Amino acid sequence: MPDLRIIHTADVHLGAPFLFLGRKGKEQREQLKATFARVVDLALASQADLVIIAGDLFDRPYPGAELVGEAAYQIGRLSREGIWTVIVPGTHDAWRQGGAYDHPALRSIPNLHVFTAEEFTPFPVPGLDLAVYGAAWSGRRVNPLQGFRPRDGFRRRIGVLHASLRIPGKVEEDGVWVDRESIAASGLHYMALGHWHSLSGREEGGVPAYYPGPPEPLGMETEGEGVVLSVGLEEDGRAEVKPLKVGRRRFVGLRLDGALLGGPEGLYGHLRGMADPDLALRARVVRAWGEEWSRFDAGKLEEELSPLFFHLALEVEPGFSRSWEVEDFPENTVAGRFLRLARREMAGLEGEDLEVAEEALRLGLFHLAGGGQGPC
Repeated sequence: MPDLRIIHTADVHLGAPFLFLGRKGKEQREQLKATFARVVDLALASQADLVIIAGDLFDRPYPGAELVGEAAYQIGRLSREGIWTVIVPGTHDAWRQGGAYDHPALRSIPNLHVFTAEEFTPFPVPGLDLAVYGAAWSGRRVNPLQGFRPRDGFRRRIGVLHASLRIPGKVEEDGVWVDRESIAASGLHYMALGHWHSLSGREEGGVPAYYPGPPEPLGMETEGEGVVLSVGLEEDGRAEVKPLKVGRRRFVGLRLDGALLGGPEGLYGHLRGMADPDLALRARVVRAWGEEWSRFDAGKLEEELSPLFFHLALEVEPGFSRSWEVEDFPENTVAGRFLRLARREMAGLEGEDLEVAEEALRLGLFHLAGGGQGPC
């Protein structure tokens, strides 16, 4: 049995607008509240000692009394059972005077601590022999772990930040950032992170550092199901990290190959087989070539199948109904010169590189020929 049980969540974004969902946006906003309640239910059922919210509980600094009241009610449920909640404000809900975290409804909760300072400071959690270190989002380009060494005398130490992980060549810096070297040298037993909207993490020099992603999907770029992290700290300081599903809906972006679908009928069957009232699907069909695709009405199919999904957006790239051989394009035309130059550049390509180049060539010829008028 773990010596200490923690539920780690982040990026709840209560009040997010979901404009891309149209009329379904309000329904998903309500789902965010229901999913946050499920996070609290899980913490209560698992008899957690601590709940960590690593930034962006709200989608904006001044979310309105109704949303603050809902968050306060749920956190109050934890407090009444003696479970502590610690929060760091994030990029969307940065600490502001008169803002969400300065509201009396939250300030009056006994077992709640919100980090408001920009410096990485400790909060000794009563009764747990535990220090939680955190810092509010500052917007300054700073690594709060730079040079950090704990000097607190506590048996267990946890860090919590709303920050980007520096990955050379991919992610260099952000308003608040950390790197693998500073995590490894921190002396912490667990690093709770927020800001990245996908589940990820690993040990850095023996220190587990994890992003849980949002508990309920927020956009089409959000991969996987909404989870929280259950963290068990053993007496020797080792941490066992497990994702636990709490989200209801899935948001999926899908790229389909029209050349392999067998025409619009194949697309219909593929989408029909994915029907799910809790799935938000954005499907993009590429290489939609041939007479069948040229007559296809994507909007009509989207309208027909939309009731089977939570949300459906369908895009079909323009295709071609005839050949694209050199003889079809005279050399003294722009399209003819483009085709011959492209063919020479493609001569040494193969595999996926050739496939991408062919698709680019077809699109180029389509537009040069007037969007479908002419020999294409």
